[in-house]
Amino acid sequence: MSKSTLSQLSISKPFLPKSSFSKSISTMTATAVTALSAALCSPGSLAADSKGTFSLSWENDLFTTSNDDNYTNGLQLSYVSDTYMPDWLAATSALLPFADSSDDLRMTVSLGQKIYTPRDLSRTDVIQNDRPYAGWLYLSAGLLADSYSKGSVRHVDSLQLIVGTVGPNSGAESVQTQVHDWTDSEEPMGWDNQLDNEVTVDLRYQHQWMIPVIDGNVDIVPQVSTMLGSSQRNVGTGLAIRFGSGLQSDFGPPLIDPDNTGGDYFKPDQSFYWYVFAGAYGRYVDYNIFLEGNRDGDSHSVEPEEWVGDLQAGLVMGAGNWRFTMTNIFRTEEFEGQEDGDQYGSVSASYRF
Repeated sequence: MSKSTLSQLSISKPFLPKSSFSKSISTMTATAVTALSAALCSPGSLAADSKGTFSLSWENDLFTTSNDDNYTNGLQLSYVSDTYMPDWLAATSALLPFADSSDDLRMTVSLGQKIYTPRDLSRTDVIQNDRPYAGWLYLSAGLLADSYSKGSVRHVDSLQLIVGTVGPNSGAESVQTQVHDWTDSEEPMGWDNQLDNEVTVDLRYQHQWMIPVIDGNVDIVPQVSTMLGSSQRNVGTGLAIRFGSGLQSDFGPPLIDPDNTGGDYFKPDQSFYWYVFAGAYGRYVDYNIFLEGNRDGDSHSVEPEEWVGDLQAGLVMGAGNWRFTMTNIFRTEEFEGQEDGDQYGSVSASYRF
């Protein structure tokens, strides 16, 4: 797919008035609660699985290195519903290209924030050969269809609409500054050079397969994904290999969007399950606002690398209604002139109720 073709899919830039971080996050939270309440109060089909899942995920480079740069922090709260679906929402499953009417259909809602900084936090000037300061506050909603217990190769289809804001309204400056003050870390001095306020709208699609090698103990999970919109445009693929017990319980650890992710929900088929995993993923990047800057061209920017790869390894454990995950991510250089790749860790806790 050429850059010119992908660029036609970009959404034109709307204007977001300046407001406080608390106002931005309050608006997004209220929108999520309203949408969720309306959906759950509508008539629909009975739930094959009566439990939904809340997940809290935290990603930070300090889990793996002493550096505080590139993608430096991410936090996401997500909810995946049970399989009860209002009739009007179930009808939208036709948007999922591989979904079947007999699949388990679930609704997903996430609220998150990601923070990006250059390597030298002491400088107040624009660092021309390093990435810009940037933050992203976003709200996503979507559907996923799981062919749970049907056939030897299980698959999950998911589609998300992601609406967010970059710039001061993302709250990234205040969050990083406050956390560094609490932890007596180096104060970031260059946030005056961050991206300007800009609304982003994106669609993200992902399809995964669970291919058993040794039933219940070893499997391979390939996936394809794409993200199209005004914050990022990319197409990717990859796979993970898992070894352990109770692999049918999930598709992998939840990683913060739009990274390659297993899923924010799980459905255990035994009282305790665990596995270790390793994966490799690659993507073609057509556009990345966190590197190329605001679309009006009036902010700092660097030239992104077109091809980016990730290596992942980690551990997942589940007991009863709880699941805990730990993941290390190693990423190749994302922009021209980047001194070396990125490395960060991800931890999450999920609860079914």
